[in-house]
Amino acid sequence: MDIDSLLDPLTRALSQSQALLSLAQAGDWESFETLVQQRQQGLLSLNDQEYLESLAQADLESRAAEVIQEIQAINKQLADLAETNRENTASELRQSNRANKAIDAYGR
Repeated sequence: MDIDSLLDPLTRALSQSQALLSLAQAGDWESFETLVQQRQQGLLSLNDQEYLESLAQADLESRAAEVIQEIQAINKQLADLAETNRENTASELRQSNRANKAIDAYGR
């Protein structure tokens, strides 16, 4: 297996992470959910002992670590965006509930 193909699972996960960030920034949470599941399946394969040994034998641990750090940085941004979205959605829901109560009270 050549060096590029050894790093393919990691670079694919990085590419998917970057796409997830774009989807989150655009507020496309439905597409986000689909892609995050795909990425998660790919990340599970990275726990394979043979894969990790292959990285070590090819002396790719430092390159792999760099890609993983990039993925982790994007994950942090994703968590921040998701939290902001959750807070905004909760606020909108509270406002909607208040509006509904006002309409009900006015209709009496």
